[in-house]
Amino acid sequence: MEKRGQVTIFVIIAILVIALIALFFIFRNKIGTEENSVETDPVYVKTLSCLESTTEEGVKYISLRGGYYNIPEEISASYLTEEAPYYYINSKKDIPSMERIESELENYTIENLRVCVNFENLKEQGFEITEGNLSVSVNINENYISVEADYPLTIKKGEYTSRFREFKSKIDYSIEELYLASEEIVNEYYKRPGFVCLTCIEDISSRYNVESVTTPISDEDIWFSIFDKETELTWRFVVEQ
Repeated sequence: MEKRGQVTIFVIIAILVIALIALFFIFRNKIGTEENSVETDPVYVKTLSCLESTTEEGVKYISLRGGYYNIPEEISASYLTEEAPYYYINSKKDIPSMERIESELENYTIENLRVCVNFENLKEQGFEITEGNLSVSVNINENYISVEADYPLTIKKGEYTSRFREFKSKIDYSIEELYLASEEIVNEYYKRPGFVCLTCIEDISSRYNVESVTTPISDEDIWFSIFDKETELTWRFVVEQ
């Protein structure tokens, strides 16, 4: 009985030792993660900041091109150094959907985000950064644009390692009113091709709180520039006479 009691005590002590060792490693990992998250924070901050600025630049860029990052060649019109899409051509309307515009902004952000991020300065500070595949999702709402990036990053510095993947931001202006105003102007033009209803354009512009400028470039093309006073964005498109 005495030997059995001794064995039981040894088993209990062994279990306690194992439990203490396990707790030690668990808490050590947690402490390491907290230190690491503070230490590698500049990587996350820089990436999120670049996501915001790149998306804003993309909004301005595609606005000037009627919602396109890459205008399809068959609907592209050029004047001097400017390029804009035909919204009316060959007696048909060709207005991009909002989903297409979101996709164009996603493509802009994907192709330009890494240029902004450029981790070279951080690498010089001792950060080892491994980048995964980048994907971006854009949602254009009435008063804002939300953007989410799936961008796997593994960051090492010293003995610590961190991993980031999801980056989310919200741009506090939208292009929806510019888009809707342009759509209505083209719908009016579609009713009477070749005739620009200035009164109709004034009414539409007033309703959406924008300014519209109509510029006949030749006997074939009429360029439209829709300006949003609040965001200072300009939306351009062309109609064929």
